[in-house]
Amino acid sequence: MASPNPGATESASGHSWTRDDKYYFEDGSCILLIEDILFNVHRSMLSRDGSTFGTMFGLPQGEHREGKSDDNPIILHGERAFEFRHFLWALYALPPELQVLTTPMANLVQLISIARISNKYAFRSLETWALKAIQDYVNLKPSPILSSIPSPTYYVYRPSSQSGDSDNSTEENTANLTRLISLAQLCGHEPLLNTMINFLRELMSSSLHYAYLAMTLSDELDLKTLRGPAYLQVMHRAVIVKPLQVDLNLTGSSSSLSPASSSSSIGGGTSISTASHQNLVIGAMANAVAPLAPLGGAPAGSLLAVPPTTTSASTSTTGSASTSSSLSSSPSSSSSLSSISSSSSSPTSLTNKISLPITPAQQIRLLSGYYRLSLTWDHLRLTPPPFDHASSCSTTWHQHGCTQAWLEFWKEKTKCDAVLSLCSADVLGRLRAILKEYERWGSAAYMHNDCRVSAKRCLGEVIRGVEERLGEYFEEGGLSGV
Repeated sequence: MASPNPGATESASGHSWTRDDKYYFEDGSCILLIEDILFNVHRSMLSRDGSTFGTMFGLPQGEHREGKSDDNPIILHGERAFEFRHFLWALYALPPELQVLTTPMANLVQLISIARISNKYAFRSLETWALKAIQDYVNLKPSPILSSIPSPTYYVYRPSSQSGDSDNSTEENTANLTRLISLAQLCGHEPLLNTMINFLRELMSSSLHYAYLAMTLSDELDLKTLRGPAYLQVMHRAVIVKPLQVDLNLTGSSSSLSPASSSSSIGGGTSISTASHQNLVIGAMANAVAPLAPLGGAPAGSLLAVPPTTTSASTSTTGSASTSSSLSSSPSSSSSLSSISSSSSSPTSLTNKISLPITPAQQIRLLSGYYRLSLTWDHLRLTPPPFDHASSCSTTWHQHGCTQAWLEFWKEKTKCDAVLSLCSADVLGRLRAILKEYERWGSAAYMHNDCRVSAKRCLGEVIRGVEERLGEYFEEGGLSGV
């Protein structure tokens, strides 16, 4: 194979492009331009594996065929030169060189580039190989993915406008997490996608910032399996709106507005200015769906709206080390984005320095999800899930006793401290608390043992049903019924 011919060149049209140091071969037969880098490679290599290039080269060519000279290269729009260089390395590499990428010493960025470009240009065999190598890499124990990114305690999601203030290696390692999810979605590789979603679910279970990252990814990629858990975590850990100090006159007292809201009295009524109307509606909605904190100390961040001491201060709950956040919106513009300003009681936490943007659509989804989950709990609380009686419980009298015992258990345990200490929208948490109470439940005088097993299995199915449909609670239109 001929040696590369590096150097800069200026085309007849006046463009100043640079020949790639490694992949501009003197005996190359196809010149490609990516960004401002020229690659001169072999058509026979690009035509392998039934690729898109092979189809393109088979089309009739005009008199001035592209790719024959530096003045008239084939331009690949939307590509990055360093990624295409990774792809060419795989295309020209010898088997021992490829073997390196199937070891723990593999370059993950290189593998991602190979898989993505192979998918785009239909190099199916190379794509399959790269995805398998990635899957094997992420499944290593201990996971190189989880060990290379910040722990949930210290991870800070940084919007692009603030990303320059953090360590580049930390950002790159975290970006690999999102790149892998995007790649798995693009290539339709379910095993890799499920693995990465499970990683992210593990991380976001103890971090608002990872939950926000998961929520953003689920919206961008339309990942329904991730949307529900991500929105649920943000809903539990964040204050979704900045509630107005609005008295809805539910107790018979006169209605009032906060000092920040402009109003005037006309004919004995209250008139609200146009500028504050939207915030008033959202504030009223939050007041309607967000319950008061349960006595005895609810976990911090478990409510949708907690009245802050100031409009910019974050809300915290005394005696709890859980992370909480407040979202504030600009009252001057109905289309402006809200932002999450998070805080933590831990003095070493960095999460209180970053504001997380949230779109109006996300805000509505979170509020709607809270409302729908609360309705679901109200339905479950009043209607115990029915179970199939065991065949051994055949007499009418015995079935009645089993049913009555189950109804009494459900009525008692839906009001126990373990359940009431959780947010009303925490349907899964409350159902799991009831399941624990059921496992500790003593002997029931009129409930057959086989029926107890059936009732426990039924409760588990209810929990799985909510988990499987969790994303629908936060979708536009939502569930048709609870």
